[in-house]
Amino acid sequence: MSALLEEGIADYSRRRDDLVAGITAFADWLDRHHGLDAERNLRMLDLAEALRRDRLMLAFVAEYSRGKTELINALFFADCGQRLLPSDAGRTTMCPTELGYEEGLGPQLRLLPIETRLRAEPLAHFKLTPIEWSSVRLDPDDPQQMHAALQKLTESKRVTPAEAEALGLYNPDRGAVAASEDGDDMVEIPAWRYALVNFPHPLLKAGLCVLDTPGLNALGAEPELTLSSIPNAHAVFFLLATDTGVTRSDLEIWQHYVHRHINYHIAVLNKIDMLWDDLRGELAFRATLGKQLEDTARILKLPKDQVFAVSAQKALVGKVKNDAELINRSGIAGLEHLLSGKIVPARREILFQGAITQIAEQVGSERAALVARMREGLQSLQQLSDLSGRNKEMAAQLRTNLIKDKVRYDATAGQFKATRKAVREHGDQLLDRLSENALHAMLEEARIAMGGSWTTKGLIRSMRALSKQAIERFSQAEKLSVAMQQYLLAACERFHREHGLPRMAVPVLDLTSYRLRMDKLMQETETFCGDPANLLVEKHFMIRRFYSEVAAETQKTFELAAREAKRWLSIALDPVIQRIRDYKQMLDERLDTLAKIADNVSGVQEQMGLVKDGINKLRKQKAELDEIARRFESLNA
Repeated sequence: MSALLEEGIADYSRRRDDLVAGITAFADWLDRHHGLDAERNLRMLDLAEALRRDRLMLAFVAEYSRGKTELINALFFADCGQRLLPSDAGRTTMCPTELGYEEGLGPQLRLLPIETRLRAEPLAHFKLTPIEWSSVRLDPDDPQQMHAALQKLTESKRVTPAEAEALGLYNPDRGAVAASEDGDDMVEIPAWRYALVNFPHPLLKAGLCVLDTPGLNALGAEPELTLSSIPNAHAVFFLLATDTGVTRSDLEIWQHYVHRHINYHIAVLNKIDMLWDDLRGELAFRATLGKQLEDTARILKLPKDQVFAVSAQKALVGKVKNDAELINRSGIAGLEHLLSGKIVPARREILFQGAITQIAEQVGSERAALVARMREGLQSLQQLSDLSGRNKEMAAQLRTNLIKDKVRYDATAGQFKATRKAVREHGDQLLDRLSENALHAMLEEARIAMGGSWTTKGLIRSMRALSKQAIERFSQAEKLSVAMQQYLLAACERFHREHGLPRMAVPVLDLTSYRLRMDKLMQETETFCGDPANLLVEKHFMIRRFYSEVAAETQKTFELAAREAKRWLSIALDPVIQRIRDYKQMLDERLDTLAKIADNVSGVQEQMGLVKDGINKLRKQKAELDEIARRFESLNA
């Protein structure tokens, strides 16, 4: 692991922790000056917890024997002094393997038996069911024990073709994930469906998560990889062999599983050491390598700066042996610079943009409210100063004028009740579009329709109908969210225009990321339904495997969007309502002051002292809030 990459991910972790601390400080400020608000505190805690749990997901995708696992070892785990993951010749990971760190869970390898593919539950269900997994303890202080334990990732088993076909890992025309070489009727398949490695490595503890995927046949056999894991990764490394370039199976993986997604794509030509030839010389090597890089960029339609050439094996050896010359010749530095200079900062920016924007709006609203209250206090102070030494009639006249202002303001506030009612009605409709009951009914209807189809054409028609129906419900929810925000903006503008209140920032409900997630899911469904190879898959298996993953991903997206909408509904009215209350309180206080002065003109100085004390308190609150705001601003520096 290079110092540059280590520092890049450490900076990502440090800034994330600073952001969490800033959110906590703002929540404390709100409690001190506005009193306990359980709903608001819960929102703050949810946001802080989401940031703490955020992971930078990097997916490594390729056909078999391209060196994915070796590259993962070289990039991230060379400081272990050996191969953390098995990547010897003929001994590589046979199932999707996810490496990360969860605090409170001891170092361990968890393995999901391949037989779970016979059941209808999606992979996401099993991730939440620990009892389904086999667990192997890992000892980070014992490299030999770690190496031996992780060899289980290479395990396979021999089964009959019928058993493999029932698992969705074999059909006569396409073969098994790994065929037996014994010449009998048995075939070889992975022993495990999925693996989770919890390892307290510094990079993993800082928030890095690495996904090592199997080859072409295994990718197609596990829909969650193509519907969720790979599309939701923050960067995808696509590996090729330098000596062969882009083969037919490589291109199939690229077209089916990688390039359609919006992630940051990196193509890596591995095993450049196979081109090293002392007889031909360095110039010939560079020329051959340059042509392979250009051809790869052209075929995959990638910018040249997203195509790299490395020797993962030599990079790992160089790092373990501390051989700077071998490390440099391996080409690994280019990938490390890309990770630390572009991918990590890009993820940090996306993460922080959403969180900081959400909090900055609330901080900005509170600051504007304080400024308005201080300005109103100063106006009141000036008014009291003008009254000093004057008669009761003058104070009574000012109070009469202020009563008229209050009556007009109360009328505008009364109109806002209609806005609140409209927003809540639209909110109920929006949540209905995303409700669990409505979604369950939609999925059940699709399942029954698919189960009753006698032809593959009927199955495909049912799956397409499900996707379109889900997209339509989501579009309706988005339209409702836009209408609600327009109602609030119009109300805020009315208070500004008629009563001089500062313009208020209305919290934004942005469902774009969830709609894009649904769009990608629909594209994947279309691709699956349009692939002639899927016509060969038995109907019952198509329903069980692909439909269950589509349903799970749809449900997850709807749940996340509904949670976002509920959170927005709980805060959208807050800034406006708080400003209405603050302004009404100010009017009431000024009326009370003028009433007292009308009864006792000599009490003006006493009232001025009270107003000054109030202004000073507001200034102290604003100074605290300014410091919190500066903390957020420094995170974007």
